[in-house]
Amino acid sequence: MQSLAEKLILLTNFGSKILGGIKKVAGWDAPTLHKVMGTLSGPVSMLHPGAGQIIGTIGNIAGGIDRHLNKR
Repeated sequence: MQSLAEKLILLTNFGSKILGGIKKVAGWDAPTLHKVMGTLSGPVSMLHPGAGQIIGTIGNIAGGIDRHLNKR
């Protein structure tokens, strides 16, 4: 039988591995999303200004995440 403290340590280690994996995947996806959204925001804004602004904002957020995770 495991004590409560041992179970909490195992749960903490498991959660840390999951969050580490999410951070790694976000580090891969954020630069690509930033480039794609930045490229698409101009042409889309010619068709619909509001949609272009939303796409540009998503690109800016992805760029901020990229800078934070990859320390650029």
